[in-house]
Order: sequence, then structure tokens, then C-alpha cells
Amino acid sequence: MPLERVLGNELGAFYRDVHETHGVEMRMQTGVEAFEGAHSVAAVRTRDGQSIACDFVVVGVGVIPRARLADAAGAKLENGIVVNQQLRTTLPNVFAAGDVANAWHPFFKRNIRVEHWANALNQGPAAAQAMLGQDVCYDRIPYFFSDQYEIGMEYSGYATEWDEVIYRGAISDGEFIAFWLKDQRVIAGMNVNVWDVNEDVQRLIRSRQEINPAALRDQSTPLGELISQPTPADAK
Repeated sequence: MPLERVLGNELGAFYRDVHETHGVEMRMQTGVEAFEGAHSVAAVRTRDGQSIACDFVVVGVGVIPRARLADAAGAKLENGIVVNQQLRTTLPNVFAAGDVANAWHPFFKRNIRVEHWANALNQGPAAAQAMLGQDVCYDRIPYFFSDQYEIGMEYSGYATEWDEVIYRGAISDGEFIAFWLKDQRVIAGMNVNVWDVNEDVQRLIRSRQEINPAALRDQSTPLGELISQPTPADAK
């Protein structure tokens, strides 16, 4: 499923259906073996032996962090360039920010590498402030957004494993909020065509409090009222 690693099977299927409804044919469990054609591309050959006729192709590159310069300089690499909460590498006076930075996150107590331009937008200034000697602790809750056709979404948090996904609203309606729970605590949330709730989602994550799943599902109760002790929310 598309986005299955991040969203799970059910929401991956939701986005698959969105694209297929708009005429996109998805070829899963395969990859590109070669482009075919004499003077220009005429077909794409997949690893499972299919040949798909085409007039042009769009290639997305950049999945693997480009860290050769940092490697040559002797910086520690692990899924990108390892940096601390100040975005400082293991080399003196060398910093890294953006997709390439695998940064220690004080809230999640682990290194996290976020692949979204919003992360680079916020990490860059933070790294600059650290370079100038300011006291920096980059602990923004990971955030990304995407607009696909008429479907807009915002995702906050970090969930690599979870116990269950709770929905506020019906997936079939295309307007809902999904919450990833671990030990009855919200570790990530995604609002789909539901707006002005992202700050409350982030506050729920930061609160670390146990949440009654029924309360999360109840659309009549504002999210802000579920937080017993308000905590500072991340600015977008």
C-alpha cells in the first residue's frame, strides 16, 4: 500500500483508493527495471517483466540521504548525519539540518530523521542560532502536510509502532481525524479535510496522558477539552 510504512494498511488503502478514483493505476510490489526506446522513452519495463507504454516518465530521486561529504570529514552517520538536539554533528563546529539530519529528539528520546520541507524550514534557523552560541533545543513535534486532489491532510507525531488507530469521523466520508495510540496515549494524529485542530493534536501528544478511545471518537467533544493539563503546542 502507498504510505503503509507511515500510516498503516487501512489508511494506505484510503490513499490508494483516492488515486485510483482519479484514474491512477498503481503497480505494487514491483519496481522499475529499465526505460525502453530508441531515441526517446517509449516504455517502462518493470522488475516483474511488464512493459508499460509511455510518452514520458517522471522520476523521483533523493530517498537516500546524501552524506558523502560528512562521511569524508569523519562525522558519524546512521540513517543520515547524526546530530544532537542542538543539530550539532560529532565534528566540532559542524551542524546539519533538514532531510539529511538524523537528530536526537528530547521528547521522543530517540534520533529522528524527518523528510519534509517544513522540517528543513524550522531546523535551518535553529542550527544557525546554535552556531551563534544561543541555547537551542530542537524539540518540535514532527509535522508534515500533503494535498492530493481534493484531499488535504496534516500529520503530527512519530509512530513506528502502535496498538490501535482511532478515528474521529468516518474514513468513507473523506473527513476525519486519525489517532495512533500506544499504551492508550496519542503518539501521532492526522487530520484529513478537518482544519484548525493540528495544535490540539500536538498538545494531546505532548500531554502523554492516557486517553479514553471513546472520547477520541466523540466528535461532539472538542479535542482541547480532552487535555487535562494544557501543554505548549508547537507552532507550525
